[in-house]
Amino acid sequence: LDVQLPGSPTTISIPQIVPTSSGTLNASWKLFDGFANIEHLSASKSFERAAADELDWTFFEAEREVVLLFYKALAARTLKEVAEKNIKTLEDHLHDANLFKQSGVSTKYDVLRVEVQKSEAEYELLNADDNVAVSELRLGEALGKESESRTLIGSLPILKSDLIKNLKLSLINRQDLKSLAERTDSYGAQSAAANRFWIPQVFLFGQYQQYNNRNDKAFDKPAFRDAYSMGVNVTWNIFDGLTSISRERQAVQKEIQADKALEMRRIQSSTDFEYWKRKYLYNCSVYQSRLNDIEKSTESVRLAKAGRNVGVRTNTDLLDAEQELFRARAGAVNAQIGSVEALIGLEKVLGKKIYSFE
Repeated sequence: LDVQLPGSPTTISIPQIVPTSSGTLNASWKLFDGFANIEHLSASKSFERAAADELDWTFFEAEREVVLLFYKALAARTLKEVAEKNIKTLEDHLHDANLFKQSGVSTKYDVLRVEVQKSEAEYELLNADDNVAVSELRLGEALGKESESRTLIGSLPILKSDLIKNLKLSLINRQDLKSLAERTDSYGAQSAAANRFWIPQVFLFGQYQQYNNRNDKAFDKPAFRDAYSMGVNVTWNIFDGLTSISRERQAVQKEIQADKALEMRRIQSSTDFEYWKRKYLYNCSVYQSRLNDIEKSTESVRLAKAGRNVGVRTNTDLLDAEQELFRARAGAVNAQIGSVEALIGLEKVLGKKIYSFE
């Protein structure tokens, strides 16, 4: 550093001592940010609870879906067996009708009538076979397999209407609604945190330094000196291109969307509860009616056979009675699987098990 003293004809040079080696440690601690950090923590905890509730709901929903697909596959197999028995009966009737025609007891009309019914029954069997294949594929898919080749063992449950007699709509067990509510809260906390951009941030900072300005040696420990500083720093971002305002508005809109979605799902739950409840009661009533129809049709078949043996009934009367019996059996199976589907629908609406299918 050159210094010209007043009245001195010469310039005095003072050498500057600049450190050739130094090491610095900086530390900063945010003291105040308008409590945005607390809001961020609250949002994170809400997201964590929402994820846990969503996982529990996924397990519950997948479990009930597997139960429903299992019974659908079982019902499809039962309906296929009914269709096979129906075709066997129609084949016997067609054989008898041809014999009766040859002996002059029946006409061509009787033979054609049985042939048409047999053709329709064959189409129903094809449809039943397709339903079995599709239902087993869907069951395997729900179980995470490409196909399900194991033999299904079990029987369709017989459900009673008294099972839901005192059932009331309650959503306290709906983990998906809890998850959505937690997400709404988390978006609200994010919105509150984003709204703190206009508040100055206060930091406590400190710096510790070791430096050597005595010589040019980097590892001469006695030559190193210590220095430190500490203080308070205030930062205020006045303008960032409206980025902070944009983030705040995004968080607000996410909160509104989540809240509306939660409200819509609650309204839908009320509608679904009423729908599945009515459908369950309807199928239970149909099942009981079909049981009575099976009993009556069985007796009708017995009387038709006895009447045909004594000559007061025709083969057509027996055929009609047997067809009514097969339709009643198929109707009973459809009513059973309908009641199972409705009950599982109610369980999904309430978020809890109503009936143990195991």
